[in-house]
Parts: sequence; structure tokens; C-alpha cells
Amino acid sequence: MLKRRQVVLLGIVLGGAGLAWVLLRPTVFEVEAATVERGPLRVTIDEDGLTRVQPHAEITAPVTGRVAESRVRAGDSVVAGMVVARISPAPLDPRTREQARASLEAARALRSEATARVRQASVQLGEARRARSRAEALATAGAVTARDLEQAVAEVQVRERELEAAVSRERAAAQDERGARALLVEPDSSGPRAPVAVRAPIGGRVLRVLEEHDRVVPAGTSLLEVGDPANLEVVADVLTRDVGQISAGTPMLVRAGTGRELKARVKRVEPAAFTKVSPLGVEEQRVNVVGELLDPHPGLGDKFEVDVSFVLWESPSALKVPGGALLPSDSTWAVFAVTGGRARLRRVGLGHRGARETEVLSGLQAGDTVIVHPDDRMRDGVRVAVRD
Repeated sequence: MLKRRQVVLLGIVLGGAGLAWVLLRPTVFEVEAATVERGPLRVTIDEDGLTRVQPHAEITAPVTGRVAESRVRAGDSVVAGMVVARISPAPLDPRTREQARASLEAARALRSEATARVRQASVQLGEARRARSRAEALATAGAVTARDLEQAVAEVQVRERELEAAVSRERAAAQDERGARALLVEPDSSGPRAPVAVRAPIGGRVLRVLEEHDRVVPAGTSLLEVGDPANLEVVADVLTRDVGQISAGTPMLVRAGTGRELKARVKRVEPAAFTKVSPLGVEEQRVNVVGELLDPHPGLGDKFEVDVSFVLWESPSALKVPGGALLPSDSTWAVFAVTGGRARLRRVGLGHRGARETEVLSGLQAGDTVIVHPDDRMRDGVRVAVRD
């Protein structure tokens, strides 16, 4: 039997050995990991946007007087020339008469300007169609890229929409001129002035009724808005430092409250910027980018909020890695790959960067496992265990 002293010595030896094993055993870090794989990848600029109906007409009171209670409601269908309101003009005093003459002259000038815009839009559409014909001929001969041809086709469609909008503005200007002329019509000796019929300059649906009740309104008061919700465009304001990557024809993705993703494309980038205060209180210079929807869009209407993504680049089968796995390494980038239960630092060459994933050009291959969000303790060669 062991003596008491021997038992104590044996316990000390075994305890020391256990402590040494605990202190000297290799540390194993639990890590979160992801697999490098091939799949779709997009590079986008994401912004908030609003829908708007185009063409769109705001119908105003052509004369000062009492407007009868509206018989049309939001959502009603109207056709061009349909009477949407009636106004009983107030008697004219000398001052009002001079104002009416000035309004008539201004309305005539606006109509002349609208007519000139129609001519200009017609000329631009003709030029765009000729450019498309040339691009089609060159594409057949292989002298231009498919993207150049797509831009030429998109330019024709944009010019067609601009001509339609110019024609609608001309009709609205003609309606305003008729209203201004009606203000100068004198009553005859048999009684008060006849009510002035206010007509819709374009067909579509009533978007908003701004004056529903019988009351006296001054000339120029907005009565209702008319447009065709089937013809929607999307407007998003983009930072001026980003907008240089966007041009007419750039693909767009539009997401509404339903979660459905609609295809669209850029019609035009407006030439002037404006200042907008961000939610953080920072002043930013932004530019409106206007796009047209290509997919059917039931359930969308005028001034609906949407999320807009401008697609700058995409690939259906890019080799990609999560952005959280990337680490700056000198002037390049690196990742920790998991090999044989150890973390191995690898330098990688990167391509396009998406919102959450990045294209890998070199240093990794499909099926490799990389550590996501490595902490400061991670070093090349340490033991790791992938967290389930």
C-alpha cells in the first residue's frame, strides 16, 4: 500500500501535469464561416423614389367665380374635352378686366411656347429614329456593340414619350387660353353671365379633386388633377457623386410595398442639381433621375413611395465572397480561409462589389470556406472550429 507521503506526492505530480496540459494546450477559436460560391451578383445604387403619372394635367379655374359642387370623384374616367367643372363668373370691374387681359396674353404666350416645344420634340424624335436606323445597320455589320444599339432604341422611346408630354402640355395651354378668353366675355342684357365650362385637356382618370364643394374661387385655383395611372414613371434623387455612373438606358429595379420587383430603365438624368438635407441633417447635392416602368404595375398610382436600384453591373455566375470576410492587407485585400482546422491568411484579387457580396478574381475558388467577421485575435495558423 502507498504511504501517505507518496499519495500526496502523486497528487501533486498529477495536478501539475493537468495544469500544464490546460495551460499549454492549443487554443481553438469558434468562428462563423461561409462558403465561396458562384451565383448572381449585382452592383447597384439604391435610393428612395416616387411614382408619378405622365402625362399629367392640373386643371385650374379659368375665371373668378362660384364653382359648382364637383360631380366627378377621384378615380372617375374622363376623356379629352369632357366637362369636369362649371364656374359662374363674378362681375368684372375695371381692375379685374385689366388682369383678365393680362392673363389672356400670358396664356397665349404659354400656348405659343407649348406649340414650339411640340415642334422641337418632333424634330428630336426624327433625329433619334434616324440614329436608331444607323445603329441597326452598323450592328448588322458588327460595327457597334449591342449596348449602343439598346441605347439608340431607348433614346427613340424617350423622345416618343417627350413628344406625347409636349402635346399634352399644348392641349392644357390651349385650355388655359380658352378659359382666359372666357373671362373677358361680357354678359348680355338678358341676365347674368353664363357659366364657364371647364374641360379636361387630356383623357385618363381623375387623380385628385381639390375643390369638391360649392364656393367662390379666384382665377387660377387648382380644381382637380387628371392623368392615366397606366403611364407611370419613377423619379429618384441620386447624389451628384454617384450620378455619373447612370445614363439613359441604365436598367432599374423598382420595389413597391407588395415586395414585387418591377423592371424599369432610365429615361433621362436631369441636368440641374438641388440641395437636400439628409435624415442626419447633412446638406447633400442631388440630381433627379427619371425612369420608365417596363413591367405591368397594378396597384401603383401617383406619388407612391418605392425603393429604386440602378443596376450598374450584373453577372449570373460570379465567384463571390461575403463582404464581411474581407480584410485590408497592405494595398490589397485578404481573407482567412479554413484549411485542415486552421485559419490561413490568403490575399485575394477583387472585382465588382455588391451590397453584401464581392466578386473574387483570384486567391479563392468555389467551395473554399472563409471566416466571416474575424476578430482581432485571429492569426495565420491558429486552430479554429466552425460554429454551427
